[in-house]
Formats: sequence, structure tokens, C-alpha cells
Amino acid sequence: MRHIVLSSLLAATMLSAQTIHPYSIFANGAAVGATGPDSITVGNSSVWVSYTNGAESHGLSGRSTVVQYDLTGHVRHTYSIAGSADGLKIEPETGLVWAMQNQDGNSTLTLIDPEHGITSDSPLHYAVTSSVNGYDDVVFQGEQIFLSYTNPAAASDPTIQLLKNRTSPLQVSPVLTMGATGTDLATGKHNQATSQNDPDSLKSIPGGGLMLTSGDDGQLIFVRNPNRPGQSISFLTLLDPATGNAVSGLDDAVFVTAERGTFYLTDTGNNRVLTIQADDLHPGSLYACVGSLNEFARVDLETGFLTALVANLKAPHGLVFVAGDDQGENAQKDGGR
Repeated sequence: MRHIVLSSLLAATMLSAQTIHPYSIFANGAAVGATGPDSITVGNSSVWVSYTNGAESHGLSGRSTVVQYDLTGHVRHTYSIAGSADGLKIEPETGLVWAMQNQDGNSTLTLIDPEHGITSDSPLHYAVTSSVNGYDDVVFQGEQIFLSYTNPAAASDPTIQLLKNRTSPLQVSPVLTMGATGTDLATGKHNQATSQNDPDSLKSIPGGGLMLTSGDDGQLIFVRNPNRPGQSISFLTLLDPATGNAVSGLDDAVFVTAERGTFYLTDTGNNRVLTIQADDLHPGSLYACVGSLNEFARVDLETGFLTALVANLKAPHGLVFVAGDDQGENAQKDGGR
């Protein structure tokens, strides 16, 4: 049953004998007078990075710096945004960069036009606001826009929401709740409780669907057919190979889509952005940034155990994979926390 579930999820479960080359430093926050690189997104020959500068996550103080780099790491533009700009994605339909502000409360949304800068209607506000919950990340799938929602306290609290409009006030409806059950991919057992105490990064998965990170739980929750008939849930808890325990500080995770390409990674505590070239990859294999281990790792999709690929990082957060020689023209636009 486990193999059937994984095949349904990804259509590829094997771990490949990939070649991971030594990392290079793509950018450093000191060069733009910023600290805490977090979310990263790539597209249209640009790399976008959000530096949170220690800004308060409820929007009570501080400002973030969003930087647009060219593909060689040279700065094209910088933007100052109030509060903590934690999630960063490019909307395929418009090319606008969405900067999700204040993930733990008093959330707003700033839109950046790469040609003209921050749009005149920014920031956008939500119809229902909270001082203790907020919007962390965004995924675009066709006409649907999904948002991760933080700090749930009860089983009925939403952790993924559907955005119903694109102008203030922003309206949402729940897609996934904290108390959702699903298939444990490591055991094949159905109707098992998910762990969603810390909803965070939100990504698209191959073949459609969503992958939500619950950082402190070390769990990835997969939602197939979100907000549609037949919506289904599965999950995988990522494990430290040294102890067999669930990791924590789990942030971005990405599926590779080609046999070779480049990972862009924010090494947050070291205030730098790294590039990691890789060959002999198996499309559909999964990689993650793991804060408790301070490493970039490959995930065994059958067990959840991790294999370290780059160690001695410091609180790695954002992760994006760009296939082959794409050079960011049609890159994966899934930044993350």
C-alpha cells in the first residue's frame, strides 16, 4: 500500500545517486545592508530574496528588504517593506512578486511590479485580521491561489486557505484544517493524525497539489486535489538518521523536476544566499532545508530519513530548484519561508 500511495503522489519514488557539487556564494546580505535572508524565488532572469532584518513577525516594528538580483548576483533593485516579509512568490499570470507580510499576525500583502516597483494599491489588507494568526506563503495553481495560515490552536483552525479575490479586502475560505487526518506515507496507514502545530512553507508538487511544511513538527503534509471533490491528504515526518526522531526547524522542501539543475538556498544565520549545482538527479526526488540539523538534505520518500548533502549551515530557510540551463526564464516560482 505504501508504494501505491507514493506512486499516486509523485509517479517517481526512487532516490537517485545524484552528484551534488560544492556550493557557491551567490549573494551576501552585507552588500545591501540587510540581514536574515529568508524567502527566495526565481523567474524571468531574476532571483528575488527577502531579508527580514530581524523585523517583528506581527508587524509591530522593523522593515524587510526585498532584493531583485540578476542571475550573476548583481543587484537590480531593492525594496523596503514594513514588517516581516516572510513569503515571496512570483505570480505566473501577471509577473507580480507577492511579498507576504507579518506571518504571525496583522498580515498584509505587498505586490511588486518588476518594471515599475511596488504597486500603488499596496499593501493589500485582509477582510478578517488577527493579531495572533497570519499568512505565511502562497501558491498559484491555475485560477486558484492558496495561502498557508499560521498558529492554529484548535482542530478546526485553518492551515491552508483559498484566496477568493485579489483586491482589498482580501477574502479567504478554508481548504485544510489543523485536525486533518491522512495517510502516513512511512507506514501506509490511513486516517492518521497530521501534525500541524507550525504551518509554514507552501509549495506545488509534481502533478498538481500542495505541500505544506509544519516546521516544528518536521512534517510535510501533501494535499491532492485541493478545494476540489476528492481532496485527499497524506503526510511524511522527516527523521534525523542519528536519533530516529522527528527533526524541527524544517522549512522549504522542493521536488526536483529535471536530471540536472541548480538549488538556490538562503543560509539565513550566515546572512548569505548559496547556489548548489547538481547532476544525475532523479525527477520527483525531494530535498529540504532542516534547521535543527543545519543542513540541506535529501529526503527518503519511503521512510522520511534524511541524508545530509550540505552541512554546517546556520538556520537554512528558503529553497528553490531551477532545472538544467533554464537560467531563471521559466524557473519554479515557489519561494517559501
